[in-house]
Amino acid sequence: MLTTQQVVDQVRSDAARIERFVQRRETFLDALDWTMLTCEQVHEAAMLDFMLEDDLAEALQRVSMAESLAAMGLPLVPTFIRYNPFPRPWHAEWLALMN
Repeated sequence: MLTTQQVVDQVRSDAARIERFVQRRETFLDALDWTMLTCEQVHEAAMLDFMLEDDLAEALQRVSMAESLAAMGLPLVPTFIRYNPFPRPWHAEWLALMN
């Protein structure tokens, strides 16, 4: 059984992981030659940017909630507190949503 502090640390780690992904993605996108991409590819990249912004906001919201609940002394259940965005384009389940 995890302690409350371990759950809070996991939630912070989830948010940091998403933030690092967004930063690496921005660096990658800055290096692209956008003139070589199709309109559809540019649109998909923009849509994923919006999804990632929402993911990061949701993860930060969960950090705030976990810290607040921990401060009140309430037990935290990791399964319900942690944020794992799913599915995303890199998951196989994403293809089912496209049909």
